[in-house]
Amino acid sequence: MKNFEYLGMLGEMIHSRETLIESRLRDKAFTRKRSMSFADALCFMLDMRKTTIQTRLNMYFDKGGGDPISQQAFSKLRMNFDHSPFVKMVRKTVKKEYSGDYELPLWHGFHVFGIDGSFLQLPREDELYKTFGIHGRLPQCPNAGISVLFDVLHGWAVDPVITGADMNERHECENHVRRLCEELPHIAKKSIVVMDRGYRSKNLIAKLTSLGIKFVMRTNSRFTCEVNGAPMGDTTVTHEDGMELRVVKFSLPNGETETLITNLCDISESLFPELYALRWGIETAYFKLKRELCVEKFSGRTVNSVYQDFWASMVLLNAVAVFQKEADTLVSERISSKKNKHSYRARTSDLIITLRDRFVFAVLCGNPAFALPEMENVIKSMARSVTPIRPSRSFPRKHRPFSKTAQNLKSSL
Repeated sequence: MKNFEYLGMLGEMIHSRETLIESRLRDKAFTRKRSMSFADALCFMLDMRKTTIQTRLNMYFDKGGGDPISQQAFSKLRMNFDHSPFVKMVRKTVKKEYSGDYELPLWHGFHVFGIDGSFLQLPREDELYKTFGIHGRLPQCPNAGISVLFDVLHGWAVDPVITGADMNERHECENHVRRLCEELPHIAKKSIVVMDRGYRSKNLIAKLTSLGIKFVMRTNSRFTCEVNGAPMGDTTVTHEDGMELRVVKFSLPNGETETLITNLCDISESLFPELYALRWGIETAYFKLKRELCVEKFSGRTVNSVYQDFWASMVLLNAVAVFQKEADTLVSERISSKKNKHSYRARTSDLIITLRDRFVFAVLCGNPAFALPEMENVIKSMARSVTPIRPSRSFPRKHRPFSKTAQNLKSSL
């Protein structure tokens, strides 16, 4: 969808009386006129800036008018409602985007979804320890587990979830696929789900097959004898329980052997390296979420604020995808007559910086038509900063160990 449609949907939900009634935790909350209304609070929490709360409040009221409230007053105000408004924003905009009204990118006729899990470091509070737990054996800050069904071609988080540190990735995968089949059945029937080796499981494979989902899953020498013993190339193996799997083995540039298992029968063997490489899209999504949108820089230290901040970040992640698509289109049109070695796209980090100053204004005004000229200027600004697209480019992957103290990093952008 276009940016004004996306912002229009957000504005409609933010200013809806129904949203207020569904999310408030006390019947008398927001019944009197306050310096910051319920709609203002939601808009403020969609602010991409990650400075101190008081600085953000001062800047917000400077743009919207009125005297800013204190950080303590805002902390008290946000405890009057839960995170459901942001969940509603994600679910409804995803349903609209994948309704069939828009042309979405496909890979050989398929939507390609990546599923992966990660962990967020939370502030060191007893309440968060009790609710979420810790990940790993050593004492450290509390962690929340997150899992996302991510459209790697379109850049949308279709089904994000946040849970405890004891998250079972395979269980969450089943939930993702089930929701996809229930809510977007027309998308599910022409989709491929790509997963790394952490998801290899006979039970999960049987569940995906029973739901009619096509999948590609990486495995290693610790799976089954039939898969481990399959030769290089393309073969079909049958397990003792009668389950058939296609096994594709090929050599990587570094000499290692990649083993993929799948129930895709109509895809050429030569296309599987390209298909599995698309899974990297969900890794870059987590990079955006953690390093550029700074989801771990929580604006509160309660369970409610953690849920609110996470789901607000998912709204923003999809907003970035909407603006990225329009900025990339403008970049392509501008350089179409040039003979460049590479294709180019708008630089995501600069795109987020541009959105930080103007996104809240567009949502706050409640009038998409009024915001349209502003957003057109935003997209033009985004399209001026470009980066080349280099296929097959790779770097050594560095794993960041968990710190014993909460990092909650501020953005460097």
